[in-house]
Amino acid sequence: MHKVTLTQIKSAAISPDQLILNSFESSVYLVEVQLAGERVMLCDDAGLPRVFRSQLEAKKPFKGLGIARTVLVHESPYNEMIGMPGGKVDPLEVLLANPDDDLS
Repeated sequence: MHKVTLTQIKSAAISPDQLILNSFESSVYLVEVQLAGERVMLCDDAGLPRVFRSQLEAKKPFKGLGIARTVLVHESPYNEMIGMPGGKVDPLEVLLANPDDDLS
C-alpha cells in the first residue's frame, strides 16, 4: 500500500474522495484516504502510520478539504470466541459525519 503524509495531501491539487478510519481494539485508529480511486495510508514524516486515539482526533486534520464520504471500518478477529464460525468475516463499515460537517 502506498503512503502519504498530511502535508502531501494538503498540498496536492486533488482532494481526497473518501476518508477511511480503521478501528483497532479499544481506541486505536489508523487512517487511509482515497485519492483518485487509490487507497493510501496516512503516515508521519518518518513513513510510519499515524495513530489516532479517537474518531474526532482522526478527522480534525481533514477539516476544510471537502471530503465527501467518511467511513469507520472495524474488523473483528473474535468470532470464534463468541461461538461464531471461524474464518474471514466481512468488516463492519459505518458511515460517519464528514470532517467539514462534524461540529465537534
